[in-house]
Amino acid sequence: MLAGAMTVIFSSAVAGDDLSPGQIFKKTQENYASLTSYSDEGQTVSTMNDTTTTTTFTIRLARTNFYRIEWEQNSKSSCSTRNTSVQAVWSSGAGDFLEVGCGAQEQYDREIALADAAAFSGGAAATIPRIFFKMQSEDQFEDSMLSEKRQADEEVGDVNCYVFTRESQGQTNTLWIGKQDFLIRQVRTVTSAEAMRAEMARAAKGDPEIISLLHGFTSTETHTNIVVNKQFLRLDFVPSFSFFNNE
Repeated sequence: MLAGAMTVIFSSAVAGDDLSPGQIFKKTQENYASLTSYSDEGQTVSTMNDTTTTTTFTIRLARTNFYRIEWEQNSKSSCSTRNTSVQAVWSSGAGDFLEVGCGAQEQYDREIALADAAAFSGGAAATIPRIFFKMQSEDQFEDSMLSEKRQADEEVGDVNCYVFTRESQGQTNTLWIGKQDFLIRQVRTVTSAEAMRAEMARAAKGDPEIISLLHGFTSTETHTNIVVNKQFLRLDFVPSFSFFNNE
């Protein structure tokens, strides 16, 4: 891994507005594949009915199989507030582990560990790790790309971004990609109330009266303070909670 930190910047000719959506997605995929390490901070804000859940997370990733994603959650509704302690999924070179309040549980491999952590982490263990570790094939990436529609550029913080949306079966996904660094800055998923009710009905889950009260679901995952190609130590991938530091 390279010492220090650097930001991946492409020339204006490469990052210009003349790029097609296919070129933008290809450069994004190639960019993540070229990195030796990646870290960021961020949060996911999800709302459903009268409950808002905020997940604050940090991500560290490095070749070939080092990662640590930590998160905390705060859920608020009209009648209650719930906070979780720090949870994590990680590999510091001695196996893959997940801790979600029941003690560290060893996982079969990285893919299973990150998949199991995805919902608990508000998506933080899925979005960036999957593309960094190339856990989806080029065909899968291209298939999703073909259904994306480019929208007007927008800023996430102070970063100007390409914006793409995809709609399918009552769900709208929006993706923001930095125009100069080709890094994912934000992901939003909006699911309509009708789609949620239909899915619950198909799965034969829940009381019909409760299903009828379901509103839509919105989740916005934002990535900030991104640093690439920083040199990490093995201990940087051990969770911050001290009783795991001897793992």
